Amino acid sequence: MNLDELAAQYDEAINTEDKNSAHHRINQITIFVASNFPRDNPEKLAWFTAALQDKRKKWFVAKVMSKVSPLPKSLLHDLILASMLEPNPSSNKFFVLPCVKTFGKEMVKEEMLKYSTHPQVIENDGFNKVAYWVGLRNA
Repeated sequence: MNLDELAAQYDEAINTEDKNSAHHRINQITIFVASNFPRDNPEKLAWFTAALQDKRKKWFVAKVMSKVSPLPKSLLHDLILASMLEPNPSSNKFFVLPCVKTFGKEMVKEEMLKYSTHPQVIENDGFNKVAYWVGLRNA
């Protein structure tokens, strides 16, 4: 499974003018990746960790994570950090909600607290932006 190629196909589908065709292709790609998803093996999951740092590939990862259940614990840290670094407060939910679904609000909150002093998280007000989606509005 060539994840770089599949991410490129996903990106191409996102930009397709025919939205019905795009939706079908996106589902086809992400379901394929989710059904062949490497379980909790950090070595095999390294591509996903690296892709969360890429402006385009991170959205592919987020879409795949929405179809993977349960999420591997080894991706929890990276998904939480990606959510807290995402500048768009409406989009960070795509990284954090799959974590809440698998690990629960309390574990996600604990991970969020670990990153709350990260300089980029502070600059982005990442904790407060993500707290909304985790149900910690008054955190």
